[in-house]
Amino acid sequence: MPEVVITCDWTMMSNHNGKEFLGFGTTTPAYVLPERAYKRLFYPDMPVDENGFPVAAPYGMRKIEAALIDGGFDARIVHPSHLHRYMPGSAKVLLISGHDYFGLNPPASTFGGVMHRDPLNCVNFKRMMTQPAVVEARKRGMKIIAGGPCAWQIAPPTRMKLPWIQEFVDSFGGIDSVVEGEGDIFVKEIVRKALADEYLPPHVIMTPKEAPKVEQISTIKYASVNGLVEIGRGCCRGCSFCSVTTRPTRWYGLDKIEEELRVNAAVNNRKGILHSDDVFFYGSPNVMPREEKLIPLLQLAKRYYEQVGWSHVAIASLMTKPKLLPKCAEVLIDDKQKWWGVEIGVETGSPHMITAAMPGKVAPFKASQWPELVVQAAGLLNDNHVYPACTFIVGLPQETEDDVLKTIDLIDDLWDFKALLVPMFFVPLGHLKSRDWFQRDMLSDVQEELLKRALTHGIRQSKGLLTEFFDWEGAHTTAYRTAFRGFIGFLELIAKMHGLYSPANRPGRSIEDPNRYPDRLPIPTIPVRE
Repeated sequence: MPEVVITCDWTMMSNHNGKEFLGFGTTTPAYVLPERAYKRLFYPDMPVDENGFPVAAPYGMRKIEAALIDGGFDARIVHPSHLHRYMPGSAKVLLISGHDYFGLNPPASTFGGVMHRDPLNCVNFKRMMTQPAVVEARKRGMKIIAGGPCAWQIAPPTRMKLPWIQEFVDSFGGIDSVVEGEGDIFVKEIVRKALADEYLPPHVIMTPKEAPKVEQISTIKYASVNGLVEIGRGCCRGCSFCSVTTRPTRWYGLDKIEEELRVNAAVNNRKGILHSDDVFFYGSPNVMPREEKLIPLLQLAKRYYEQVGWSHVAIASLMTKPKLLPKCAEVLIDDKQKWWGVEIGVETGSPHMITAAMPGKVAPFKASQWPELVVQAAGLLNDNHVYPACTFIVGLPQETEDDVLKTIDLIDDLWDFKALLVPMFFVPLGHLKSRDWFQRDMLSDVQEELLKRALTHGIRQSKGLLTEFFDWEGAHTTAYRTAFRGFIGFLELIAKMHGLYSPANRPGRSIEDPNRYPDRLPIPTIPVRE
């Protein structure tokens, strides 16, 4: 019976029907359709064993669980529906995690703001924390420590700025401590203090100097959701709105990565995701991809998984060595895998905003080349069977109407790009955390047009991507394609009813180009050492 229980809400404790991208569906409010319909589509229940331990859990939580087990603690991840089995009772400490406790992160802040409703992840987090078992255990002295990527949302400064969050925290008895940053080492110290009933600091922010070295990061003991395996941490591009860039870049060796691939393969995970903030420059000390590092990594992953996806990649990384992506496709694409997905932060179509907020994003190119880089990268990706989700930020500080118009122009250029374009309201993180949130009532006419254009592109491309996306074997594949085709049609109808449908003003740029390599590619403007 674990005395340290780790959990999250139901929207995270799910394999999202085996498609990680469907997890974005939990960032929307339940609109018109009942919540159970969204649950079936986007976050079906994770199976558990006889103890209520999930067969797979979010990767970051698995890392914390592993760190505690390695530290000699009796700690396990428990499904949120089974918390009553351990509290009140054996559980003395409850660690909670989440990607977006209150729907303040993008894209939930965008969807929730536009629809004036709490997104599903927020609704489910509130439901989890107000379960009678949690409230009663808290009354009896159980310690609660919050962490995860959205820990800032429940930290004291945010509770002071947004009193409704403090009121909610008070409703279940309060939180003892909030930990922001990489807690692989610190979690052992704070849990030891909690078990000993010692003083717990209400708010801890781990600095970059306290980030663990690779050898200090524990290997997961049990399977992660959708076979996700981390290959490195940190990012060197320094975008002002991103918290990840404040952390040092570290790459795991292949031996360490293989240990976690084995853990997932042992429970018959046939698909997996390689995770870092830019998979393409795995093993590189700068922004220049290293083929001799990346290709062996992909070959290793394919030995354990039939299908391999990437979590993130940068446009500039792809374009620095465009001929490397076809070599990656040669490793990944086979009779078991016809495509792969990745998330890409495009953020803007304006060279001015690149210079103002994210000059490192375009390195080693010039900011003026950004729109052309994006269009060329789009073609490069589709040429090699990569269908990404591309994010755009609305409401960045210093953004002008001309910047927004340039982003709309870029979306029009990408009209035939097989991808999902996801606009997100600016959220103050990273070096811009002292700024204010961008809210729906701040939308200008051109910003609203950008949202409409991205939504229309998404609806149009989603219809065509359904066949590739739902590529399972078995009769249920047809059922899911039919269900999601109906859901997309429903969204299209709602969008048109509310005037949110806006086709491009002109034909898109040609995405397919047989002469893409190498003469049409921009040339790096600064030398980068191999």
